[in-house]
Amino acid sequence: MQTIKFRTEYTPVRENFTLNPEKPVLLMGSCFADNISQRMQFCRWNACNPFGVLFNPLSIARVLRMSLSGLYVDIPDSIFGNEGIFHSWLFDSKKSGSSADEVLDRIAESFSTFDSIIKEAEALFITFGTSWCYFLNEDDYVVANCHKQPQALFTRRRIGIEEIADTWLPLLEELHNRYPLLKVIFTVSPVRHLKDGFEGNARSKAVLTLAIEKLCERYDFCRYFPAYEIVTDDLRDYRFYARDLVHPSDTAVEYIWDVFQETYLDSVGKEKLKAGEKETKRSLHRNIIGNR
Repeated sequence: MQTIKFRTEYTPVRENFTLNPEKPVLLMGSCFADNISQRMQFCRWNACNPFGVLFNPLSIARVLRMSLSGLYVDIPDSIFGNEGIFHSWLFDSKKSGSSADEVLDRIAESFSTFDSIIKEAEALFITFGTSWCYFLNEDDYVVANCHKQPQALFTRRRIGIEEIADTWLPLLEELHNRYPLLKVIFTVSPVRHLKDGFEGNARSKAVLTLAIEKLCERYDFCRYFPAYEIVTDDLRDYRFYARDLVHPSDTAVEYIWDVFQETYLDSVGKEKLKAGEKETKRSLHRNIIGNR
């Protein structure tokens, strides 16, 4: 009897390099980067996403460029106050605070963390979330987050493949010159941006994947991990989404995590992560017992 298949499963393709969980990694980009960094940290992998959620390629590039150059002159001008809370157009609300100085301190701490880790990091994971960008009308300034400000302040535009490539190609070259052993692994977030509509979300993700293809074709230290395709083509079922039907569920993230390990880790690395996960669970158990 012929076996009936009900889904097309993604087969992990082993990379030609191996990541070592004893060496740190950095992550930047959309909230999917947060999900994976938390999963790594749970296994005692020194993984960090210091800049918080950055959705679009231009904002991610701007922050990375500032880190490489050490020039932060744009940051003070990016800070504004609203109803007693201060925000930066360059970062999400986790960097917001009760004063401009508090915001500056939080941002400075993020850059300090990034700069200290990247010197030893084995890989930098960059997750693009959307190619739709918001620009401040007054100076055509791309923002990382609108911070719930009036839509009349912004012009919304979908950036193109060439615009992303023109921004990232020289930046990647500079990054490689500075850290020649660093691997850059791009992903596209599987989080659906349905405020753009079905068509808008699909075209936005297409722009991102094609732009990343262009970057990876140019530089052999760049790779693409198909998190987006795993969710949309392999899992492709609403039971693998959270209740908002936008974000991947915990089960989906765990599935992607398994594929990630098969792609980038050898048997020794997997065992290290298992040991780290067990230690975290024991620590959590001891804390629960101790608080009773």
